[in-house]
Amino acid sequence: MRRLLPVLCLAVLAAGCSGLGVRNQDAATVNGVGIPTDRLSEMTKAQLGQQQSQSTQQGQQQSQDIEGATRQALEGLIQFQLVLDGAKKEGVAIQESDVDARMEQLKQQVAAQGQNYEELLQTRQISEEVLRTQQRVQLAVDLVAVKLVPYSPDAQLRQTLDQRKDDFLEVHVRHVLVKDKATADSVRQELVSGGDWAAVAKERSIDTQSKDKAGDLGFNAKGATVKPFETAEFKLAGQGDCKGKSSGSCQSPISQPVKTQFGYHVLQVVGVRLPELDNELRAKLEPAVKDRRQQAVQRWFDEQVKGAEVVINPRFGTWDAENGKVIDRETAPGAGPTTTAGIGGPTTIAP
Repeated sequence: MRRLLPVLCLAVLAAGCSGLGVRNQDAATVNGVGIPTDRLSEMTKAQLGQQQSQSTQQGQQQSQDIEGATRQALEGLIQFQLVLDGAKKEGVAIQESDVDARMEQLKQQVAAQGQNYEELLQTRQISEEVLRTQQRVQLAVDLVAVKLVPYSPDAQLRQTLDQRKDDFLEVHVRHVLVKDKATADSVRQELVSGGDWAAVAKERSIDTQSKDKAGDLGFNAKGATVKPFETAEFKLAGQGDCKGKSSGSCQSPISQPVKTQFGYHVLQVVGVRLPELDNELRAKLEPAVKDRRQQAVQRWFDEQVKGAEVVINPRFGTWDAENGKVIDRETAPGAGPTTTAGIGGPTTIAP
């Protein structure tokens, strides 16, 4: 069975087709929409960059099949277009403001892991436009899935959320990050004695993402930060005037120094809330629909493939319409395949 690629991971798959009806500057057309070769090059670069990163992390050194990665990238782009076309037929509208929100959430997740968003994109060789396209397609998949297999009424889901609030509580945290425990002890004493968070963070913190924002890290859900920090912040959420609250501003005690791989943190919870009831939260509250929804989306995607008109520039392969896959080109016009070092798995920027 063909698989709808997991676009959240930016897995870039393969491509091909018969050849007529494709402009030289396009790698393929999908239902009359051209996929430019420069866009394919960008996706291929992201694929190879991620594979190189993963093989380096695993201490591996493998040959890199650029021709295969290009086919994979093109298949991913074809699937992207098929999803967007299919969503439009279903009457599903993608709001750019929702894409913006997903991008912002991703940036916050990267920051919560102590990484720099721009540096991570550069390391993975992923442009922000590639990432934005991926988020747009994932949003389309999510909205189609909800239409195919609806959630329970929101009133019922809110009752479930209230019953499971300990699992979903989000905490608003500020911190000062320093290199050693002695400095952390000094910082804590200064703050406990009434020191101004904004001034102390600006002067002492080594966290470039938050030091000029009074150490503010925003709201964190469980799983968003490294484990020692998460343990500390949610313990604090049960202390001071934060204890027992599920919404609003509050102030926990100031923590003892907390050691992570980034250094030593002195932190304080300054607010708590339950998340808004969006589709991501609905899925967590009602996991029983997950399998049914995945099966429904897969059937829906198979229908998009069967009804699609896909034409691929013969430089990149041949489209197997029966299986919705790309197969190798029968002949190799121009130079033969090039290989360099390093290959790994699907492209992702998740920290």
